[in-house]
Amino acid sequence: MKSAFKKSILVLFLTVLAITVTELIARVSFPNFANDSVYLERAFSRLLNSAVRFDPGSEHFSRRFGFVLSPNSESTETTREFTYTSKTNSLGFRTKDIAPKNVGEYRVMLLGDSFFWGVGVKESETIASVMEKLGAPKVSAYNFSVVGYNTVQEVLVARAYLDALKPDHIILGFFVGNDIIPNAITFIDKIGNFSTSDDMELKVRDDLRESFGVLFHSVIVRIIALPVYIPRVRYKIALSDDVIAKSYERLIELNSLARGNGARFSVVIFYPQDSVQGGLVGVWSNSRKAGELIYSFCKSNSIEVLDLIKYMNTPEHKNKYFFVNDGHLTKEGNRVVAKAILSDLVEPHITH
Repeated sequence: MKSAFKKSILVLFLTVLAITVTELIARVSFPNFANDSVYLERAFSRLLNSAVRFDPGSEHFSRRFGFVLSPNSESTETTREFTYTSKTNSLGFRTKDIAPKNVGEYRVMLLGDSFFWGVGVKESETIASVMEKLGAPKVSAYNFSVVGYNTVQEVLVARAYLDALKPDHIILGFFVGNDIIPNAITFIDKIGNFSTSDDMELKVRDDLRESFGVLFHSVIVRIIALPVYIPRVRYKIALSDDVIAKSYERLIELNSLARGNGARFSVVIFYPQDSVQGGLVGVWSNSRKAGELIYSFCKSNSIEVLDLIKYMNTPEHKNKYFFVNDGHLTKEGNRVVAKAILSDLVEPHITH
């Protein structure tokens, strides 16, 4: 009995020693993870998965929208998974210039972020372009989405260009992975400019810090937390009533704005790869719950909504429709979304 007890004590001692040595090595090897303020800033960026503050000194800074893209510009991005070239029109959007409306044309205005924008695919493979091909000749899709925008900025874009575009249908792409928390931290000020709430940002930062508990001081835990734990914290914070309520407000605002301008309004709910994959990965992050809440809110407020989990809900879909490392939609993924939008949201309202 004593021998077994001594062995247990020895095992415990060696375990503690191993953890302590590993922790010391980690602190020396990863100094940025050991620095509280540096790590919290990094964790906060990971939590948001999107920017909410922009540098006034940047060439793309916009007091109204936060930032804008250069008009009539062309750029090429290359990663391990793709190379694609994007061009902007005279307003700075990846779409054609606004033209006079044709008789019988069903004009769609897409509002969203990088998913509607089409990161990783050429122009002819974007959701807007595929919609036009499959919905021809009546459907004309204008893509007013910008990489990195949240719903607050998309409201501002709609306000700015509705009169000129005169759409029949406004379709908002809502990404549960980085719209909900940024929507809570940002707002439109009294003069109609994009702004950030210091109080709400501080609250989210505090919630993030508290989520670590006593393990916050471990560098090993911090290293593991960024890819594994922070995504779970993201949805825990996003699903809190006071945070997700801000997204509800933006949806109501866009719905009212569309109806006031004689247009239909619909919401398309986009999910990250872990949601589509499902299983333990999806359960761990709880990302599908965010989509469920947005969907339920839209239905209860008579807002037409398309939940893409209906079309993307298996590991096979994840592997086929998403770039593995980048996380955006592939050519096949864009096509599935375009077809779903046409069949579920657009075609039922087109007079043949």
